[in-house]
Amino acid sequence: MRSHVLAVIAVLVVVPRSADGQAFCSAPHSSPVLAGGGSITTLAPGTGWIQASALGQSSSTFFDANGDRRPYLAGGRVRTRSVYFTGSVGVIRGIDMWLQVPVHQLNIADETGERERVGIGDPRFSVRIGPGLVGVNTTAVAVRLGVKLPGTEFPVDPRIIPLSEGQRDWEVSLEAGRGVPGIGTYSYMMGWVGYRWRERNDKIGYKPGDEVFGHLAVGSRWRSFNFELATELMLGRSAEQFGLALSTAQRRLVQLQPTVGYNLGAGTFELAVLIPVAGKNLPTGVATSLGYRLAWGTP
Repeated sequence: MRSHVLAVIAVLVVVPRSADGQAFCSAPHSSPVLAGGGSITTLAPGTGWIQASALGQSSSTFFDANGDRRPYLAGGRVRTRSVYFTGSVGVIRGIDMWLQVPVHQLNIADETGERERVGIGDPRFSVRIGPGLVGVNTTAVAVRLGVKLPGTEFPVDPRIIPLSEGQRDWEVSLEAGRGVPGIGTYSYMMGWVGYRWRERNDKIGYKPGDEVFGHLAVGSRWRSFNFELATELMLGRSAEQFGLALSTAQRRLVQLQPTVGYNLGAGTFELAVLIPVAGKNLPTGVATSLGYRLAWGTP
């Protein structure tokens, strides 16, 4: 199974600050096109995989608070270049662990000038628990518990691009899938639904809205090739600034995610395109990701 973490690349959280008009706060929120566990069931003890994946996105428009596509003020453009280092390993029967550390290059340019920053983003960690923990190996379901931590200090200076959202996220999701082996092929369907609790960024008194997220994918493997088509959904609640609800600061996203892969050498190359279809307070630009994964054991 290929499982993916919710992609909310190049997140733009519009936080009221000075009266300078448009406030950019760019912080990629989570990984694109990276498997969350490596199989429909939890990984067997001692097996696992590691992956490096590069992401690129450029956007001069965004989904506004009403869901309409609008250009950024002053001819603005946001560019994201990221590398994600991800790994997962089976710990004991029925439990595997997943870790991801991103490095971002973020660039924001408009008629007033250009800003850029490079550094470590927010690392993410999760534990996936399946029925194998109690000796049941016939049901492909799992519960995932995860946390996102601030990777760098959140800058109060509005002239500095944040590489972190400056607060912790906690999430839980229920995953399920089904595989259908064939003659030389393996097809599958998998999905998950979850909830993300988002803490307050005390430096600016801003609490992002909690989020419901979901993922549904169908895929197939044939010889050295694999293909998957996924759709992802994220529905965010209103954010808060110093305890006051900001009804227009809700993140929403619906996107398509086709992925193709090819086994080469000891690992697998994967190319994916992330296509935002609808949303609120997020960029509209299409993103592309290229990754290479090495696995050991039989994930």
